[in-house]
Amino acid sequence: MVKIVGYSHLWIALGALCSALATMHAYAPLAPQDASTWGISTAIGLGTGVLYTIQRRIKWARMPQNMPVDRGQFIEKWFGWVLSIWMVGGLIWMVVFWDALIPWLTALAAGWPVVLALLALALGYASNPFLNQGNGWRDMSRMKLPVIAITWGLATVWVPGVMSGEGPWEVNLIVRAIAQSTFIAGLTIPFDVRDLQIDPAAMNTVPQRMGQRRSAMFALLLILLSGCFFMAAGNALAPMIAAACAIPWVIYGRSTRDEWLYSIILDGCLIVQGFVIFFY
Repeated sequence: MVKIVGYSHLWIALGALCSALATMHAYAPLAPQDASTWGISTAIGLGTGVLYTIQRRIKWARMPQNMPVDRGQFIEKWFGWVLSIWMVGGLIWMVVFWDALIPWLTALAAGWPVVLALLALALGYASNPFLNQGNGWRDMSRMKLPVIAITWGLATVWVPGVMSGEGPWEVNLIVRAIAQSTFIAGLTIPFDVRDLQIDPAAMNTVPQRMGQRRSAMFALLLILLSGCFFMAAGNALAPMIAAACAIPWVIYGRSTRDEWLYSIILDGCLIVQGFVIFFY
């Protein structure tokens, strides 16, 4: 189960899709029959799946010692198949939503500085031609957490918000993106705790600087702070429930390193948003 949905990045892609749905739902009630709703959200989900798959493969190729052995073996064996499935999904998306592609790209072009920043963060995470020795942003001291958090805030809030008609510089959308980035930062710290034994000391992750107990407290503080930002943005029941679901598991993560907690439960907190939107 963990390998199928976790190591293939299906689960995290669904989390990105549901986060995009939550963003659009905050500005207008979602209509399940609305093709544009699913076009935007599936674009975010597919893009997340493709990028995570490629970035993990780059990490395995460059630094296999810094990745759990079973995950590395899965990537080495199944990378081609997993990437092919994501690419087929992307081609199907292009065929189905081709007519809407130009209007969506035109809307994003109005905020082109943000788009460029997002592309630089996402594409350069694992390997960056502008850094020495092909290092990525994650290899730079203290950069791993903010890069992940900001990328998720932009990709799952700002991008779907703008594609669905919000202005690229609209204050409420920016506040909501900050809220998402703060939530993702809190949700990511337990993963850094898990990786304490394999992450190079030069990365200076939060647990490496603060220790396991204090970093867990910091993660909880970030999640609570994200709730305050979401409250300020308004219409944020789905992400706030997702944050509430994450809190006990972040606490539990202090005492376990089982992969199901990270690849299924913590990532699954993002998927909770989809259930909240459609059932409440």
